[in-house]
Amino acid sequence: MITILYGAVPALSVALWFLARKTTLPEEIDETGISRELLRMSLFLYKKLVGSKKFRFLEPEAVRTNLRQLNNPRDMGSLQTGYYIRKLSLVLLLANAGSILALLMHLSVVFSSNIDDEGRLLRRDYGEGSYDAELIAESPGGEVIGEFSLPVDERRYTASQAKNLFEEASEILPGAILGGNPSLDEVTEDLNLVEVLEGYPFEIDWTVEDYSVMHYDGSLNTEAIPAGGKPVMLTATFSYGDDAFQQVLYANVKPKTLTPYEQLMESINGKLKDADKESQYDESIPLPGSYGETEIIWKENTQDNSLMLLIMMLVLSVGSYVIKDRELSKQVRERSKALLSEYPQFVSKMVLYLGAGMTMRGAIEKQARNYQQKKRAGAPKSYLYEEILRSARELKSGVPETKVYESLGQRCGSQQYTRLCTLLSQNLKKGNSELLTLLRSEAEKAFSDRLDLVRKEGEEAGTRLLMPMVLMLLIVMVIIMIPAYMAF
Repeated sequence: MITILYGAVPALSVALWFLARKTTLPEEIDETGISRELLRMSLFLYKKLVGSKKFRFLEPEAVRTNLRQLNNPRDMGSLQTGYYIRKLSLVLLLANAGSILALLMHLSVVFSSNIDDEGRLLRRDYGEGSYDAELIAESPGGEVIGEFSLPVDERRYTASQAKNLFEEASEILPGAILGGNPSLDEVTEDLNLVEVLEGYPFEIDWTVEDYSVMHYDGSLNTEAIPAGGKPVMLTATFSYGDDAFQQVLYANVKPKTLTPYEQLMESINGKLKDADKESQYDESIPLPGSYGETEIIWKENTQDNSLMLLIMMLVLSVGSYVIKDRELSKQVRERSKALLSEYPQFVSKMVLYLGAGMTMRGAIEKQARNYQQKKRAGAPKSYLYEEILRSARELKSGVPETKVYESLGQRCGSQQYTRLCTLLSQNLKKGNSELLTLLRSEAEKAFSDRLDLVRKEGEEAGTRLLMPMVLMLLIVMVIIMIPAYMAF
């Protein structure tokens, strides 16, 4: 079922590709390969969404305004279509990538099980290390009986290949092996027959007197413990180099009262450990196939995070659609900031050209020609002079000057440009002998506003630097105080 879920997005994408195969992309789109097919599918989807009033919210007016300000398009429809199909193609790409990655992760979990077709738990080969098998016991009807954790050692070497045992510190050993028991006089839970003691260069080998009651690792065989308990002698051999020592301990093993479910779990767990012990030199562990008259079906308890990956990628794909609009708004803010920074210089040039005897039209066309020459020489793009260049082209095409100046003010958008363009258009309509004086005053005001803007940006930069400075101060204090504290 979950595999079908992961394949839903790629399947829908294939269906969308089939439906969109006859859709013709605009000529200005030059992508090839998969990118072009994604754009074709996005164009088909965009047309369907735009044709429905239910999805008008996906096409906000603010986006149209921002696109118009950034690009000065002749064909707004084509520009808007190109913008939205690229957004949709990114959504499709992320959604399909997430689905495919989630499917591959899910399949890797399914096919990497350590239980073979015969219900045997595989061991790792010599030198590959041990691992913990997380197992789930189920009935034939799919009912979970219980979960078990079985440490699976690597295939062990023969006796001739085994390492020598090392000596042990006998003074602390009795307390180290208690596990959850209060003392060796009352042992009701598994003992922790440690093989090493931390801080000591010794290794320990254990001999248990009665393996029917206690296994070599200290685990209890609860079914064999008599009601009155039984003392078990434990012999620990401590080895270090050529020296060997022995210590004899006695554990008074008593039965523990278990619930029916605990008895069941203990029985199955005991069978697992017996199977592990009996197959130490085999390639796999034969898991018990039943308890009593009930059959057990084993599954490995693995972590499958593929669904979470799918959800994250789908959320990311939807988020990319929103982030794209935010990036567009950020570009508009950067454009407005650039226009304001170029305003004082532009007004000063207008004053210079008009003072030299040029007309307003000549001053506009002169600045447009200068910008074209600089652009051919490799100068960066200027938002202001792109608008000036557009205004010069409108003048050459016969658009009235008054309308050209008014359109320039509207496209630039800020209060300063609106005021300047209104002054220029009023001079054409009513005439104004003091135009040059007014422009000089506007130039002075523009430079004053520019200084205020720079001062404000400097204050904002100082505020942003406040947090890093505080963090640096804290780090310096820690570096000074910790050595001083440790010296006492």
